[in-house]
Amino acid sequence: MQTLLGPVLQFRGISNAVYNVSALIVLDKADADPVATVVSGAKAGSVTAIADIPLLAPRYRVWRAEFEIKQKLGKEITVEITFGGARAIFVVPPEGQPPRMAYASCNGFSDPKLMEKVDKNNERWDDMASAHKVNPYHVLLMGGDQVYSDEMRGRAPLMKEWFRLSFKERADQVYTQAIEAELDEFYSWLYLDRWKQPEPKLMFASIPTIMMWDDHDIIDGWGSYPENLHASPVFQGLFATAKRYFRIFQQQLSQNSPHLAPSVEQHPCAIPGVADGFHLGFSNLGGLAIMVPDLRSERHPDLTTPTVKNTQIVSQKSWDAIYNWLAGVKQHKHMLVMSSIPVGYLDLQAAEKALDLIPGQQELEDDLRDHWRSRPHRDERLRLIMRLLDYASAPDGCKVTLVSGDVHVAGACVIESRLAAHRTDGAGMIYQLISTGIVHPSPPALAVYFLEALGASEEKIDYRLTGSMLPIGSRGRYLIPARNWLAIEPDSEAGKYRLWANWHVEGYDHLVTQVIDPRNDQSP
Repeated sequence: MQTLLGPVLQFRGISNAVYNVSALIVLDKADADPVATVVSGAKAGSVTAIADIPLLAPRYRVWRAEFEIKQKLGKEITVEITFGGARAIFVVPPEGQPPRMAYASCNGFSDPKLMEKVDKNNERWDDMASAHKVNPYHVLLMGGDQVYSDEMRGRAPLMKEWFRLSFKERADQVYTQAIEAELDEFYSWLYLDRWKQPEPKLMFASIPTIMMWDDHDIIDGWGSYPENLHASPVFQGLFATAKRYFRIFQQQLSQNSPHLAPSVEQHPCAIPGVADGFHLGFSNLGGLAIMVPDLRSERHPDLTTPTVKNTQIVSQKSWDAIYNWLAGVKQHKHMLVMSSIPVGYLDLQAAEKALDLIPGQQELEDDLRDHWRSRPHRDERLRLIMRLLDYASAPDGCKVTLVSGDVHVAGACVIESRLAAHRTDGAGMIYQLISTGIVHPSPPALAVYFLEALGASEEKIDYRLTGSMLPIGSRGRYLIPARNWLAIEPDSEAGKYRLWANWHVEGYDHLVTQVIDPRNDQSP
């Protein structure tokens, strides 16, 4: 028996001081059923075959094992397990204490030519492993683009031909069984190839993950294309296949063949009552909660207005369910919101105009027009910001901090309310942390120059509501154009619930640090 992939650990929440973790492996379909064993620290649960892949012509079988760890007061627990002969070792935080977290996004290249810009593809993964060895992380937050499907354009012949067509011609194409089989084979290959690389493989077997997808897990710019292309048979078929593989690998959920009844299994921390998607909520993490909205599954042009100027990111039904979940999260000190794209960032409308003048920068445009601050999304963004500020200012609310990736630079922003409805003890300030990419290199220097020039401008979000970039780079700069990952570490002094955000930046001999304190608004 040879493990083709894994174990990939996943965090599945805490219930009554029981820390729940699952592990995923991939074996040859002909291999015997694997056994999950515990060397130390945990109780083994069920072992389940969740999918045979490729889904249309199975050769491999994907397995999930579940484990329970009873937390201890004042003491971390080191857990060692084996699954199908492969080993994983991870650390569980003490009961009642928030986890130390690592955050990463953009685990790949949108263009093979970008590999030429870096000395070692997975250098930042190695750096995370070194830091983890000294002071282990309990949860690995993966904020989007865990794989890059862009290689589809060159690796999948039928899709390569489709991408060569005009938008109108693409919209008219029929989704054939041959295209479906090609996409199925491609996504199966993509996850196995990318996640078996030694450096991310080590971290996936060392820190339980929370993953949420972004556009490159589907296709670059998914959800921000014209409606006729977005709704076209081939594009919708592509999305359906990407979604199946996201379920299997990033959510570790069962998935039947696409021609059978779809699986109804949900993540144990799925937010109930949503319209669609994989919106997640984790609470009771030692005074910390984590909200993870899915910003891709429901994204499409809004057809309710004749001009079709707006684009939906999340349906109203799902927002209502998310806010209902949020209202039920009581007595916490800090709420971490994972938004795959930054809610607080630069004015990308101005950046779009600047980039239009720079030859060869169109590769960045989809990312820019995909953003929360892009005009089609501003109303939905304002509603999100106001709901988070209202929650933070409620008597039983808590400090809210956003963490995001997507833009291939490190940065920080603060959204501040001076409205009478929002408290002045720090609740009216929401910090936005941006860390990306762990593999993908930063934009070209000229593009960064234009983006940096926008950093000093304060955004007037609404009446008495502003957004400001924070200087975190060298010499007061707002952006760090280098590969990076982010450590989010609770204060070592019990009961203070400060979060220390430490960016680990390639080429830097020091950390870049931001402290976020729920008790006041004195964060630098």
